[in-house]
Amino acid sequence: MWGVLRQETLIDMSERLCYTIVSSSDKLIFDFCLPTITAGSRTIMVQTVAAPDLQFRPFRRERMRCVVAPLLDGTLLTVPIEMICGAADGPRLVVIAGVHGDELEGVRAVQMLSTAIDQHRLSGTVLLIPVANMAAFASRTRRNPLDNIDLNRVFPGRSDGTVSERLAYLIVHTLLANATLVVSLHGLGALGTLMPWMEFADIPGAIGHESHTAALAFGFPDLMPLPPLPGVLISALAQRSIPAIEGEIGGMGMIDPSNWRRYVIGVIQVMRHLRMIPDPPVYVANPRYWELHWVHTPAGGLFERSFALGDHIACGQRLGFILDPFGEQIDNVFAPCDGVAGACQMAASVHPGDPVALVWSPLQSRCIA
Repeated sequence: MWGVLRQETLIDMSERLCYTIVSSSDKLIFDFCLPTITAGSRTIMVQTVAAPDLQFRPFRRERMRCVVAPLLDGTLLTVPIEMICGAADGPRLVVIAGVHGDELEGVRAVQMLSTAIDQHRLSGTVLLIPVANMAAFASRTRRNPLDNIDLNRVFPGRSDGTVSERLAYLIVHTLLANATLVVSLHGLGALGTLMPWMEFADIPGAIGHESHTAALAFGFPDLMPLPPLPGVLISALAQRSIPAIEGEIGGMGMIDPSNWRRYVIGVIQVMRHLRMIPDPPVYVANPRYWELHWVHTPAGGLFERSFALGDHIACGQRLGFILDPFGEQIDNVFAPCDGVAGACQMAASVHPGDPVALVWSPLQSRCIA
């Protein structure tokens, strides 16, 4: 189990902030240093391109805005990417965030990865996509406001579809097409918060095995085996023989440093697993596997919650009740199964059918049984 993130003293004269990751038993796992990049210490030109050049070249570092489609006002919808190549060719790791526009800690983690990766110690290529869904990011919403579509429900997309479908098509067929592994970073959004977990493609065979092993390398002890689901990114990638994992952390539209740093460290651990950097990998020794059960409100009103994040939940337990505008109790919300409260909506006002709680129930993954 992961423990705390400790800030240590500055080392040498390089002003690198160093952290030590420890387990719950205070056993050292590894040290990690975030280099501090001062303003003006580097300038990376950004090109807008219709067909991005994603070829490996030693020590290449390049930022691009990849064109999705022209919009109604004549501007171009683009996806920002950064290519970081090491001294020698090798695995291609893609880290993508901002698939949902109100999930921001992954965005901050990808931005910080840009400064944390040392090209001189790197083998292969890291492709960073800090904000996949720029229109949703700009409107601070989960869905793309240009077509009201959830991007993570339309992968692999269509080249002649709506804006979101074209965006999904570009991401899958161009940006991620030759990936060795894809890491997608998510959160709960603006209205709720959750405990960290990692999803992986739970399918038989090599892709399922590689996805599961990468999830163990990332370092989150709570894992969610994800069966094939239409439109979901890691499922669309599995169909194309590309292993992928999807992390969840935080929420409330925040960028809590303790959360995005765990994401940064998890990606560094995956790079170790892929032998992209020379440090030995570390894997979660005793992972816990869960199934997700979202709990929805039967009515609208004010939801008064009676559980806390991380609580053990019993099947049938009352999780809260709903009040009408006069303050009269009109309904209750009950747990559908035994488990742990893994997420909750923090906003008290609810519409009928809103997801106000998430219960994790223990599960044995099919592909590792």
